Amino acid sequence: MRAGTAGDASDSDSGQRRKSGHNIVFIVGCPRSGTTWLQRQLACHRAIKTGQESHLFSDALAPLLRGWRTSLRNERAIGLAGYFTQDRFDEVIHQFLDALLEPMVGQLEEGQLFLEKSPAHSRCMRDIVQLLPQSRFIHVIRDARDVVASCMEASRGWGSAWAPRDAGAATALWLSCVGDVRGAAATLQPRQFHEVRYEDARRNPQRVLKGCAAFLSMEWSDDDIERAVAANTVAATRASGGTPIPLGGELKTRHGARVVEPAGFVRTATIGRWKTDLTMSEKYRVWRAARAMMAQTGYAWPIFLR
Repeated sequence: MRAGTAGDASDSDSGQRRKSGHNIVFIVGCPRSGTTWLQRQLACHRAIKTGQESHLFSDALAPLLRGWRTSLRNERAIGLAGYFTQDRFDEVIHQFLDALLEPMVGQLEEGQLFLEKSPAHSRCMRDIVQLLPQSRFIHVIRDARDVVASCMEASRGWGSAWAPRDAGAATALWLSCVGDVRGAAATLQPRQFHEVRYEDARRNPQRVLKGCAAFLSMEWSDDDIERAVAANTVAATRASGGTPIPLGGELKTRHGARVVEPAGFVRTATIGRWKTDLTMSEKYRVWRAARAMMAQTGYAWPIFLR
């Protein structure tokens, strides 16, 4: 598929720009890495609109693109490529994408952007750029050990439907997400990719938010940044939910107009809690599987006993 292909020659300029992804920023990262926390802080900026996880690409578009590529390779000539030419498939996909993006970006004013946060999109970045070549990404990366501990705790409560229950599976999830993001990031322009280290965001959230604002080419005063930080501390989030994330569509009629996270979603946000949360056996499993990637990403752990 050709990146950025127009769906119809009669599309308006605004439609063409929407297809470029210039006003969409995707927060990606392994689940339990602090992606929601960063989303809530950035949503305090007056020019940033956001919403609940859409899974737009992971659930709707990436499977279609994978199916198309599989069809083209199929020796028995099976699949949608037996019904569509490449040009027509590109056209249909972009029309579909444009309709799905309408609730997110259709009402944006000049200078505003939509902040989409779905951890599952960590595995779809290449597909996103293929269809939205000017889209940008903020990757939140966190120490694998704390991610594993957080995932395992979530599996025993609110995240039982998705969270890995053991250290091996949780480590594999971290490796998959981080590996896919790093691989895709290597193909992007610097202006399209920004990485935030969770630990830095906890120690100095003001500096991290300033960095995000610079990446997005947005002015953000020190006072407004302080308010964004204060509104989304652990205590504030537990008490009031933090900066509201709006909910629309059919789910608004069922759950209300704002996202309400389940009990246990916000933990203590303590850096290094894995030291007490993981057993010796679990620490070893993480170390054995992830130590190479951890070293590559700034979390060197040469000896698992430390």
